[in-house]
Parts: sequence; C-alpha cells; structure tokens
Amino acid sequence: MIEELENRFNIRYPQKTKATYTSLLNYSKDLDTSLQRWYRYKEGYSIELVKNIINKYNKYNNGIIVDPFVGSGTTLLAANEMNLDSYGFEVNPFSYFLTKCKTTQYNYEEIENFKENITNIIDINNLNKQYSLPNLSISNKVFEEDIEKYMMNVKQRIDNIFNEKIRNLFLIGWLSSIEIFSKYRKSGNGLKIRKNKIKIEHYIVDIKQYLEKKYMQIYEDIKDNNIKKTIKVINDTSLNMSKYINDESISGIIYSPPYANCFDYTEIYKLELWFGDFVKEYSDLKKLRNITIRSHLNSLLDENEYSINNSKLLNEQINKLKGKKLWDKKIPYMLKDYFNDMFEIINSSFMKLKKDGFCAIIVGNSCYGGTVIPTDLILAEYAEKIGFKIDQIDVCRYIIPSSQQYKEVLNEKKFLRESVICLIKK
Repeated sequence: MIEELENRFNIRYPQKTKATYTSLLNYSKDLDTSLQRWYRYKEGYSIELVKNIINKYNKYNNGIIVDPFVGSGTTLLAANEMNLDSYGFEVNPFSYFLTKCKTTQYNYEEIENFKENITNIIDINNLNKQYSLPNLSISNKVFEEDIEKYMMNVKQRIDNIFNEKIRNLFLIGWLSSIEIFSKYRKSGNGLKIRKNKIKIEHYIVDIKQYLEKKYMQIYEDIKDNNIKKTIKVINDTSLNMSKYINDESISGIIYSPPYANCFDYTEIYKLELWFGDFVKEYSDLKKLRNITIRSHLNSLLDENEYSINNSKLLNEQINKLKGKKLWDKKIPYMLKDYFNDMFEIINSSFMKLKKDGFCAIIVGNSCYGGTVIPTDLILAEYAEKIGFKIDQIDVCRYIIPSSQQYKEVLNEKKFLRESVICLIKK
C-alpha cells in the first residue's frame, strides 16, 4: 500500500530540480528578521515558504488565510506581508501569547512608553530579595542563585507595568532569555540539564545587555508598525474551527501540525508556561494537555481500539506494530487518536475552503518499532477520499532515525522525511 500511494501521488524529491520547497523549510534565516527575532521558536518554518505557497495557489485577491496551528505566527505574518487577512488557532497559551504580541498594532504613545521603560526594567541595582517562584517542582533549580535573583526582580518590575500591551512586550523579551541563562535547554521531547555550568564572567551584566538588545529590537520592529491587515488569533484548538469560521469563506489554509512523534509541547515549553504565568497549577497543565492534538502519550488517549476505518495505509502500518517491542504500549493508541484528530481538521478545512481554495500541510513522518508511519501519504490518502485533489507532495528533507531503528528501516528510509502536502478543493 505504501509503495502504491508513493507511485500514484505526485511526489517531488529534494534531489530533483522540480522539488519546490526544499530550501524554504529552514527557519534559521528568519531569526534575524523583524518580529521573528523576538523569540527563537524551535519548531518554526520560514516566511518565504508560506509566501511561495500563497503565490502559487491563492486564487483570491481579497482572500483569507487560516493557520490551524499558529505556533510563532509565521503564516499570519506572511499573509499580512502579502496583503491578505488571516485567522489563526493556537491552544498553547505561550505560543498564542507570542503570536498576539507580534501581530498587535501599537500606537506612538505605547511605542515610546515602551522605550522609556527599558532602563528601569533591566536595572541591576536595588534588587529585592523577596520574590515568588512558580509552583513548578524544579523552579528553584532553573537558575544559578544570583541569576535567579536578577531575573525574578526584572519579572517583578514587568508585572507592575500598568499598560497590558507594554507589559506583554517586556514579558516576551524576558521569556526569550530564560533558556539562554538557565541550567536547562530544550532537547528532544523536553528539557535537559546543561552538562556545563553557564560560564559568564559578569553574568548579570551580560543578561542586562542581552535584555537591552532584545528590547531595542522589539522597539525597532513595533516602530515600523507593519501590521496592515486583519489578523485574528484564537486561543482554542483548531478542532473547534467550525465555531469561528463559516463554510466556503476562506481561500487558503497553511499549517504545520504537531508530528506523530510523541513530543509533548507542554513539556518542551514548560519553563515559558510556568514562569510566564500561563499555568499556575499542575491541574492547569493537565487541562491543557487534554485539549491538545493527541500527538504524545500524555494526551487524553482512547485505549479501547486502534483500528482506523478511514485509512487503509494507517491500518496496514499499525498492524505491523503488533507483536513488536515498543518502548510504550500506548503508541498504537496515540497514532490512532492522532490521525483521527488530523482527519477531523482536514474535514473542517475542506468545508471552510472556497472552490479552488488550497490547503498546504507541512508534516514529518515518524517511525516506531522499525515501522515507518508515512504521515504525508496517510493524510493525502484521506484528503483525496473526501474530495481534495492532491496537487503534489514536496519532500523537503530527510529525517535520520535513531541508531536502534536505522538498520530496520534501511529499505524504507526514503519515507523518513518532512514534506509539504499541497491540496486543492475542486
């Protein structure tokens, strides 16, 4: 089945000149650009990728672009640059906050008020010994003692700013510094303690300089005030898309959902969620996990059955997992629930698009027990079944599996990849 679909769909591989988006998936170049430089978002993709997709597929001059998984807001910012209105959904409150800060218009008084407050916010003198840490089990282990004192004093000053928009700008800059100056770093499916202590000769001064530079970047970017179109960001799961968007009302959908790789983004962004006051108790975190796309094992999984009637290919690959030694027995259930959620979003996408509207899905395949889960082909198979035309699947880059699985998937390694699935509603 997997080879059958691979041969039937228009697959464009990176080694062929016709592969369109290979160089555009890389987000690193965007990190030095206006707005995108505010925070280094681990899962981002380039604005140019989005603009290329819109240029190729959008048929409506006054169309609306939707992103069901906003992340750092790249799709919405690209739509704005191309003079198109946009809507975005983001269930993670930190990611929602980041995108809202980027896509908000600021007036002259707010912009200058922000600049005038920078010196006071980052002052290294008169540090208060009394401050509160989040109710996170590792809160008192995140920073070295002196760094903690300075960081939390800066946070106190930010919290005391009356104007919400200005306060938010200072907070996003402060949150961008946490990983840089903490004992933890993002790695794989969570956080890991750095092997080496932070070696900064005058570290408080260095943090102050970092924050000053970050805040001046934010000031320069909001001063340009390039938000010219309507951008609506919704703090809700895209599974509820029908509550917010009318049928046949939008021209394009572009998104990169969580991959079926067991990554729990509430864990990866744990420090931002807790220190940014987006969650205050572990019950808040549990509620958040329960409404996210079921791409990880901390999701609210249905463990009754894992057969999928909507995808022959998925059933075929899950059946291969039976009897294999998996690192967690819940993986087949997670895969079943993940694709059920994704099929629902594809259904909603089809209903919301106008005739000749497009949907581009940036997704990565995964591998369990030596069995490839070809997410791009599975989603394309389902999309075709409900009426989408599969225009092309652009393979952008290949994924290297773990050393334990490499030999087992040697014959199927071409399916370990990140791709852009390009769909058209006819």
